[in-house]
This record gives sequence, C-alpha cells and structure tokens, in this order.
Amino acid sequence: MDLPLIDGAVARDWLDRAEARQGARALGKPAAAPLEGTAELAGLAAVAAKFLAVGTPRTLGLIGARELGPALVATQRAYAVPRELRIFDGDPVAAARLAEAVGGRVVSLTEACACDIVVARGPVAIERAWVRNGTLVTALDDGVVLAPALLAAAHVYTVGVVPGVTATATLGAVAAGLVDGRVLDEITILMIRPE
Repeated sequence: MDLPLIDGAVARDWLDRAEARQGARALGKPAAAPLEGTAELAGLAAVAAKFLAVGTPRTLGLIGARELGPALVATQRAYAVPRELRIFDGDPVAAARLAEAVGGRVVSLTEACACDIVVARGPVAIERAWVRNGTLVTALDDGVVLAPALLAAAHVYTVGVVPGVTATATLGAVAAGLVDGRVLDEITILMIRPE
C-alpha cells in the first residue's frame, strides 16, 4: 500500500485550523470542532513548529510516524521547509517505506532525535542525551516516554491534560499570544493528549 501524499494547500488549511481552534479555546471563545485524526495531529505538530521551534528549522526527525508521516511532513512544510528528513521506526520496512514516500533517509533513533524538530509516536523512549538544546520534541501520544532528565531540562507545553507533568503553558495560550513560545535555545516539548 502506497502512502498518500498531501497537497500543500490542504496541509496549510490543517495548520491554520488547528492554530485557530487552539487560540480560540485559550481565549475562552467558541472553537471549531477538531479536525479528523491525522489532520488534527499533523496540524497541531505544525502549530508547535510555528511557535516553539527554532527560527529556521533545517532538520526534521520522524519517529514511529508510519501512515501519519506524509501528513506530518506536509504540514511542517506549510510553515517551514526542513532540508533534511530523518526517519526512524522500530520496523525497518515501515521506516524505508516512509522515507521513500517523503524523500527522507532512514537513521537510528539517536540520529532522529538530533534534529531541530522531532515528531514522535509511541512506543518509544527518548533520552535527554539524544536531544540537543534548541530542539522541539512533539510527542503525539502517551506511548512516547520522555526521560525525566529531558522533561526537567525543557519548557513543556501541552494540548489536553497530561497527568503528572508541570507545563509551562498550553499550545493554545501560545497560539493566542497569551504567553511567549520559544525564547532562545531552550529545549521545548509539546505533549499532545486527546481533549
């Protein structure tokens, strides 16, 4: 089965709608219904890149993305155009398939974590030593286990409720302009949980 490519205009719409929805919720205004599954996750990951990533992200690491990969790449490209796509998956066949579909290359988990933007879906565990300062890590589900040292070193933002995590702010508060996003070269993390 081929992975579908996502039209750039469609991806931009997902980014814009996810941003508007998060901002409206943070301001206590009526928010549009969430997008469907893949579109919502891809849109949220792109909103995170817009506000929480370094100014000119050059590298994008996808971990465990599989069928979400083309949507994630398309929405990231709606905001910025990373020059290098690094793909890791515990299943080498799935990694190769996604790399071929999006024009990336298959790498180790540590190489995928050494990017400006890392978007991960579980099951996977990410250690502090693998993530450099300035990186944005977007954890799409609770199968992404972030080492305590990584969480302690980062500014953590959330979508939904993440038990046991002290967040800097919600992504919506950043999108609405209520709080600043990235400031310097800190590690930023977005943890997404169903709302």
